[in-house]
Amino acid sequence: MFSRISKVKSIVSDTVSFSSALQIGDTSYIDGNSLALAIQKKSETFHSVDIHFEDYDIFKKPFYIPRLNEPVISSFSNPNPFIRVGNINIIGVSASSVVGVGNVGHARMESRVKHIREVPKENEETPIEDSTNNT
Repeated sequence: MFSRISKVKSIVSDTVSFSSALQIGDTSYIDGNSLALAIQKKSETFHSVDIHFEDYDIFKKPFYIPRLNEPVISSFSNPNPFIRVGNINIIGVSASSVVGVGNVGHARMESRVKHIREVPKENEETPIEDSTNNT
């Protein structure tokens, strides 16, 4: 892998989370993985021990890596050995994502999310008072 020097003037990121990477400079391999299960349920008998990743098909499926069947012929000329970047402002990097300045030989990322939310029944809802009613 051809290596160059990465120079970044400034980088600001609020969040880098859940198997994500902020990589400045060269790296041979980046491997991320993130399984997320966000459940919101209104019940007194609901416990986190009741939830298992293997209960959901999305987490059982094998990780699919597409195969490249096309020959790739490439030629590079890098007379300047520097990668120069000014200012980078990032709100967030999440769920197996990469922000990279430099060479990455190989990146394998995966993210699976199953979001479950149970809406309360109508008779359980609390009525909202109208404060604009001037009667």
